[in-house]
Amino acid sequence: MAKRPITPQLHGLLDYGLAAGNLVLPRLFGMSSKARTLFSTFGFIQGGLNALTVQPYAAQKLVPFALHGLIEKSSLPVFLLAPVITGVARERGARAYWIALGVALVTVYNLTEWDARKPAKKRRR
Repeated sequence: MAKRPITPQLHGLLDYGLAAGNLVLPRLFGMSSKARTLFSTFGFIQGGLNALTVQPYAAQKLVPFALHGLIEKSSLPVFLLAPVITGVARERGARAYWIALGVALVTVYNLTEWDARKPAKKRRR
């Protein structure tokens, strides 16, 4: 299988960017408070998981990178259903944002090298 272009390091940066976007963009786009709350919740969860994942930009390296991927994959039903259940999907702007965010998340997930190994440490002489 060909190596995927997104390394764990790049994935970490992209996750922080997506989390920050979820915290800021809904307000900038004038979404309802319900939509802002929903996307902010996604942002805090994603940012928190990323901050605890074994990757160079983590605050605390507790969650193995492969487990991070499994959590992301497993959370897809929640991501898909939460806007529908909360009614946020009925808002035109929030729906467009949700679809664009979903495309970004699926793309990043599918282009990430989940099996990447840490580079070997150089031996001291």
